[in-house]
Amino acid sequence: MIKKAKVPEVMPHPKRQTIMQQPHDNWGTYYDFVYEQTFGSFYSNLTLETLNVINQILPKGTILDFGAGTGRLSLPLAEQGYKLIAVEKSIGMTNNFKGKLYRQNSEIEIHNCSISEYKNGKADLAIALFTVISYSITEEELSKNIENICKHINTNGYFFFDLPNTVFFNTGRLTNIETKTFKRIVELTSNNENNVYTYREQCSGIFNGQEFSYEDKFKIRYWEVNTLDKLLKENGLNDTLISFPQFNSTGSTYKLYKKQ
Repeated sequence: MIKKAKVPEVMPHPKRQTIMQQPHDNWGTYYDFVYEQTFGSFYSNLTLETLNVINQILPKGTILDFGAGTGRLSLPLAEQGYKLIAVEKSIGMTNNFKGKLYRQNSEIEIHNCSISEYKNGKADLAIALFTVISYSITEEELSKNIENICKHINTNGYFFFDLPNTVFFNTGRLTNIETKTFKRIVELTSNNENNVYTYREQCSGIFNGQEFSYEDKFKIRYWEVNTLDKLLKENGLNDTLISFPQFNSTGSTYKLYKKQ
């Protein structure tokens, strides 16, 4: 018997009155299209490889997807039978996610809030993938985010995340693509303080037969693995010491921690 797909309820944080524009807010509609145009098969292969690793870490159970974006991982994981809780701060990305979820026969609990604001159910595995940790700019913000993530992981549960390395941050121009129907320039410039960088993006093209264009600008930060290791240990998680060579070409280091 096929059950009807529910209209997903997006749960905003009750204390949020004035919401500042977040990274990706003004191009959440185009996000998937833009990344497919930029990275092609590498993007889809990275998604599949990430799903395979998650399947090995946790064959079944509940997953908390922090920085869930448009559901790149949450949607296929829900189809595989996992219980999914998604946390996404950007309303633009959340609305895209919500639209896709409505069309898919899955149930995912979506929370439109920051990592530190999330106060709901726990999970057997928390994930923060595709440079999510780098959106924490200050040490205080990072500490609060890590503390809250750890608080919502069950005993013997896992935290799987990635950290962009220095090669990623020192590249300067990350993307420079121009075709007849698509143009995208992405640059990272150092702010010369505390490993903080400014991300700038300009993009235009044709999406579903219509012209579009947008600009985005926000800060991200390079964090050393040792910094995360210290915070995670303080919150009861230890490094499993498992390596993930399949992600070597991504410009990020992937880590898996376990809660004792």
